[in-house]
Amino acid sequence: MAAIDNTLAAASTATARTRTTVGRWLTAGAVTNTLMAGTYVAFSATVMPWLGTKSDAGFVTTMQDINTGIENPLFFAVFTAAMAAPAVAAWKLRRLGGGTAMKWALAALALYTTTVLTTSGINVPLNQMLAHAGSADPTKTRTDFETTWNIWNGIRAVLSTAAAVAMVKAVRLYRRSA
Repeated sequence: MAAIDNTLAAASTATARTRTTVGRWLTAGAVTNTLMAGTYVAFSATVMPWLGTKSDAGFVTTMQDINTGIENPLFFAVFTAAMAAPAVAAWKLRRLGGGTAMKWALAALALYTTTVLTTSGINVPLNQMLAHAGSADPTKTRTDFETTWNIWNGIRAVLSTAAAVAMVKAVRLYRRSA
């Protein structure tokens, strides 16, 4: 009988640790998705409208500087974690039986993955075009860059905000089920 009790106690402890770990992954996903949403929204609401008041040459050189500065380890860590954390949380939730929290984590993963695809397929190539343009013809460079980049950044802002909301919903559902 003692062996059965020890087995049940060990299983209960393992389940409690797993639940704690899942909660941490869900929280990490909510935080990092919120940070990324904030980044995209800040660009749409403040940075790009402010840059829009600059001369063509000022716009191009400032945006080139911003693009260089944003490429740093902290940004890349948050950018990557915003996709990894919901994926790990969903995987671990599946092992606990899935449920509605897992579906919200998967929704967040799908939404944020779309922002990553948009970033890598549209915004980054535009940033690279801007970087290689130098200062030869700032009017043409700005024309080729600004409107398209702003539209797709707005789409990233909406998608990443939706991903953040989905992760917060997953956290709330998971905590209610505890």
